Amino acid sequence: MKGQAKRGRIAGLSFASMVALAALASRAPAQDLDTRELRNNAAASERLRQAKPDASLIEALGAMSNAEIVAPDKNRPARPDLRQVADPRLEDEFAEREAEDNPPPEPQRSFNLFDRNETNPATPAVGSTSTKRAKPQRSVNATEDRDLLETGGTKRREDLPKPANPPLAAGIADEALAADSSLRRNQANEAIDRIKRLNRTEDDPFAPVGIRVGRFLFYPELIQTAGVTNNIGSDALSENGFFTETTLSSRLLSDWSRHEAEFNSRFTYRRNFAGETRNDPSGGADGRLRLDLSRTTTATFRGALDYQREDYSDVVNTIALSGKAHVLDGSLAAELSHDFNPVTVSGTLTAARKAYFDLPNGSVDEDYTTLTASLRTGYEISPRLKPFVSASLGRRIHDVDVPPSSSEPGRNSWLPAIRGGVSLDMNEKLVGEIALGYAWNMPDDDGVATTGAPTLDASLVWSAQRGTDVTLAARTSFAPELTGQSVTTNYETSLGVAHDLTARTTLTAVGKLGYENSSLPDEDILLLTGEAGFTTWINRSLAVTGSYNHRRAFAIDPTDRYTADTVQLGLKYQR
Repeated sequence: MKGQAKRGRIAGLSFASMVALAALASRAPAQDLDTRELRNNAAASERLRQAKPDASLIEALGAMSNAEIVAPDKNRPARPDLRQVADPRLEDEFAEREAEDNPPPEPQRSFNLFDRNETNPATPAVGSTSTKRAKPQRSVNATEDRDLLETGGTKRREDLPKPANPPLAAGIADEALAADSSLRRNQANEAIDRIKRLNRTEDDPFAPVGIRVGRFLFYPELIQTAGVTNNIGSDALSENGFFTETTLSSRLLSDWSRHEAEFNSRFTYRRNFAGETRNDPSGGADGRLRLDLSRTTTATFRGALDYQREDYSDVVNTIALSGKAHVLDGSLAAELSHDFNPVTVSGTLTAARKAYFDLPNGSVDEDYTTLTASLRTGYEISPRLKPFVSASLGRRIHDVDVPPSSSEPGRNSWLPAIRGGVSLDMNEKLVGEIALGYAWNMPDDDGVATTGAPTLDASLVWSAQRGTDVTLAARTSFAPELTGQSVTTNYETSLGVAHDLTARTTLTAVGKLGYENSSLPDEDILLLTGEAGFTTWINRSLAVTGSYNHRRAFAIDPTDRYTADTVQLGLKYQR
């Protein structure tokens, strides 16, 4: 009985063990279902990779949408937890097309407070009807930018007119004016309009095209006008008259990758049909050459000539003679500048000559030469703001210091001067410089008093709004008196505005102030001039032009007072 009971217990334990194993075996297929699916999928994926190598990324992301890859049970629906992912090849092709159509903008290198359109400066505001061209995009040519940095070259600004070749030294050095300077006597409004047009881009329908001459661009211009005035001689006689005027201007600009050169000329012939002076020619020419010696060193050379005629009474201080003398101003200047970052130091040497021809017999020789050396130091607070100080020493030498058979003092003198100012370069808003200072005329003769006077020199161009440019020019100079007993301080200032009324029409207005402050009593003269004009283009080469000029002179001497009103109308041709 004991043996049977023992066998029964063993059989019970065996039966329980078999039941437990059966239960485990029955649960194993359910637990390993996912494992078997993964193994089957791995085998299918391996076959697919051999046929399509790109399918590995799809499989890794769980997107089993290819026909070759199916679930183990084809009758089962697709698992909802598998994430659907787009084909990477299509994404790459789409990204390449987007990069070609919309290139990434160049990072802004510095903050610009004066940008008109922060999003895209080259695109005008929506709804804008301005005819002024858009600001050109900065070049994305890395090679070009690198060459400019290595050579010290600068890209020409195309959105704001450049000042008309201003002198390198202060006005006290007596450099000749530029041919297109608004400080010249004849038609300042035409000069301002010409500077504005020569700065326009080729896509402007009325901009000058120019003629290519080797590595230069030549811009000729011819203006023929007729006019009437109530004071044809600009004197106290106030005689009415009719006149014609022909002006031939030209500009030659270099088209070099390095360095820069320009040459400007302007010649005018006026034919009067009344008054004492029937033929009145005038003209001017100037040139500039800038050499980029290195990235931080530049050398600039400037030369200028100015020819005009002056009344004998203005030259020899007598009203008993009638007629005009020929006056020729010429100057040469050289400047060497080095940038020590942030300090810039430059030195300038200037030689200026003034000569009179066809003077009355017995007149005192008025010719003289002015030699000037100046040193200037500036500090760059930012690329847009550079204050500076400068000092100069000049020597004025007359061909005849003491006139023969005369007890008059010597006329040679020293001309020291100091200035302080600021140079501005605010992109398309404001460009140029302005300076205030003080200068002295110190004669060699101890019997003649030293003359001192404050000075103002400026050459600024401001874009008030799109299509409107404002130009300011000013200078101060000393003019010796023929007896050597005095000197006259000449202040000249010009403020001009050019506005694009339409794509074809430009309006101009200029106000000028000239003040002759003599050291002799009752010799001061104040001259005020106002000009207004228009230019309407018929086509790209031909335009109709008109102007009105009012001039008035104030003086203690009644013979120096006069008023003149002039109206002109004509045609302008450009190439």
